[in-house]
Amino acid sequence: MMRRWWTYQKERFPLAVNGPLVAVFGLGALYHAALVRGAALPDWREALVAFVVALGFFLLLRIADEFKDAEKDAKHRPYRPVPRGLVSLRELGVLGGITTAAQLGLTVWLDPMVTLVLLGAWAYLGLMSVEFFVGEWLEERLGLYAASHMVILPLIALVAMACDWAPANAGPPAPLG
Repeated sequence: MMRRWWTYQKERFPLAVNGPLVAVFGLGALYHAALVRGAALPDWREALVAFVVALGFFLLLRIADEFKDAEKDAKHRPYRPVPRGLVSLRELGVLGGITTAAQLGLTVWLDPMVTLVLLGAWAYLGLMSVEFFVGEWLEERLGLYAASHMVILPLIALVAMACDWAPANAGPPAPLG
């Protein structure tokens, strides 16, 4: 079983590549938030939560795409892990559930305000997963499709930034916008 998951991550979510990139993204957002508000750099707890939650978001994006594109992948990309039976959508759903539980647990542990920001980002991810209920219409407008999907990146960064200001009871810094 572990071999299947190892193969899946190598093909669809390579941790050796994604881990360092997400660390730069999530920790960069976290430390930026602290610097903008003139605070000391966050400690290991804030850094851990910002990194794990950001990494979890990118994994959830991959899992959401696996579900969203399952039919197309089966028809046009049978070499991918789900169509060829390496992992199932059900297994990916369980992994997604574990990931969201970890994100929720970590943000509640750090500060409930971070959890509220997380919920907002999850809501947007949920809308993305169903293509904002206008999938065919969006597919015909690739620029709008791409733009609507890029909004998740600042939302993930916002969650990472909240790991700085929420535990400090500081609120988002004014220059955040």
